[in-house]
Amino acid sequence: MRSRKPFIIFWPQYFDAKRSRSEGRRIPKKFAIDKINTNDIVKAAKHLGYDAHSEKGYQYPRTWWDDPGRVSIDTKGKTKSKVLIEVAKEIKKSQQKK
Repeated sequence: MRSRKPFIIFWPQYFDAKRSRSEGRRIPKKFAIDKINTNDIVKAAKHLGYDAHSEKGYQYPRTWWDDPGRVSIDTKGKTKSKVLIEVAKEIKKSQQKK
């Protein structure tokens, strides 16, 4: 098993606008995204300059029946909550361009 030391795990459920805080959303509703997947998170993180990898075959513990995968991001020493907001803003920005 590889060490995840510099990497922090980000689940798509953290950004999902359809979920409540108790169901796993970690960001304020105004930054939440309607349709989110691991590819969106990886693209946004890489655009912000982070090293990010998508990992398939992992289930979020609160929704173990769902299999969206997860994303590992090297946050370069920043806190998880700050990176969550940055990535959410970047995803919103990229979705508005479409």
